[in-house]
Amino acid sequence: MDKLYGSILVLLSAVCFGIMGILAKYAYASDVSIGTLLFFRFFIAALLFWSWILYKQIPYRQPLKQMITLFMMGTGGYALMAILLFTSYSLLPVSLAAMVMYMYPVFVVILTSLLYKHSIEISRLMAILFSLAGLYFILGTNFNQINILGIVCALGTAMVYALYIVQTEKIQNQLSPFLSSAYVTSFAAIALFLFSMVRQDFSLTISSVGWFAIFGIAFFSTFVSILTFAMGIERVGSSKAALLSIFEPVVTVMFSYFLFQDILGPMQKVGIILILVSAMLTHVSRRKIQPAKNLESSM
Repeated sequence: MDKLYGSILVLLSAVCFGIMGILAKYAYASDVSIGTLLFFRFFIAALLFWSWILYKQIPYRQPLKQMITLFMMGTGGYALMAILLFTSYSLLPVSLAAMVMYMYPVFVVILTSLLYKHSIEISRLMAILFSLAGLYFILGTNFNQINILGIVCALGTAMVYALYIVQTEKIQNQLSPFLSSAYVTSFAAIALFLFSMVRQDFSLTISSVGWFAIFGIAFFSTFVSILTFAMGIERVGSSKAALLSIFEPVVTVMFSYFLFQDILGPMQKVGIILILVSAMLTHVSRRKIQPAKNLESSM
């Protein structure tokens, strides 16, 4: 029963993260700038994480070396990921941006193979080939109909997220995922506030729909998503949780189809299937070489 509850928690996390691109589209439609949206996403999420830490009385003091690592993860990791991801959301259909970004497991495989000298097994090689084939089918050959900057931003998100995951795995045995999330979202909020100041696009003149989208992204797609994923991992383990997280882009594609009528062609649907198969192969392969660890899921 406990494992079933854990699986439900992970699926809830996937749904919460999967709707982020949808909410971002509503924010953009209400003229909320990228800088404003991202700052409030992490500022509100940080307040919620720190409230949780104080409620649970989790010790929060950390040595300087750990703080430097968390600072780099918040500014060079989460903040940069958010800028790239939400830029791709503004330039591409949500479903397309989500699927290109979901190539990140392949980049994790490549990074771990390079950093830890792991040989690339057949399942990993197949995952890479499936992923590249999926990207080819999604993009097609007529690049005039594809926003190249949007694709570059989505791929950049996947690469930065892969680096973030590798770094996160190094510190998970030393830190509570809630504590690391609190610090990372706090540092990301500071970096993104400066980012919005440089862009001169920070504004508090936001409609009710815009605020609804902002609070939805901060609460559901950041705080609840990370919280339920961490609670689910405690019950089902990181390997099963990673496999269940494959439903994230599926949720995004489904919602974007019903709400925005994002219509994908037959070849793009084949590409989506190939990328999902690639992600499954990647997670199964990682399960063979890694002990269960607490991983953070959501960006």
